[in-house]
Amino acid sequence: MERFEKYHPILTTHYTLDWLTATKVKDIYALRHDTEIAAMSGRHVDADINETVAYVNKTMRNIMHNDSLLWGISDRKTDEFLGTFCIWNFNKEKTTAEVGYEILAAQQNHGIMSEVLQHMSNFAFAELGLTTLYAITGQANVTSQAVLTKNKFRINPNYPGEKETVSFSLTAPEN
Repeated sequence: MERFEKYHPILTTHYTLDWLTATKVKDIYALRHDTEIAAMSGRHVDADINETVAYVNKTMRNIMHNDSLLWGISDRKTDEFLGTFCIWNFNKEKTTAEVGYEILAAQQNHGIMSEVLQHMSNFAFAELGLTTLYAITGQANVTSQAVLTKNKFRINPNYPGEKETVSFSLTAPEN
């Protein structure tokens, strides 16, 4: 597998995915400080901008060590930061991984994640050589579940998730 650090920027029809270091920390902080988004993602809320800086630094270390991939999503026309998308939790053989994403509240339900998820699923299979992608959502996160289902992910009760979560999977198309 290639070095992860080369995988940026990635362009979809309407969005640019680039490392978080290409985004203003205050914009990332706005996402990571949102209590509702944090609750839906099952993560803690960044209490101050210093926690966000530490998060960005940790993210970049993980990318440089080929442990995970995480991009900021921005609008290609306005360069406005919209959210994040990650491919992480790779298995030992690097044939399967989880995807995760967060979108700013004001940008939700505009089709952003459907476009990004479809593009990045294809990227994961074609470029990274993955055979299966997984996603885990909270039981209450019906919006995210709808996005996954729309993009051909199916409920997978065999993939482990935390209590009160729903696991999904998508298998690479056969060539």
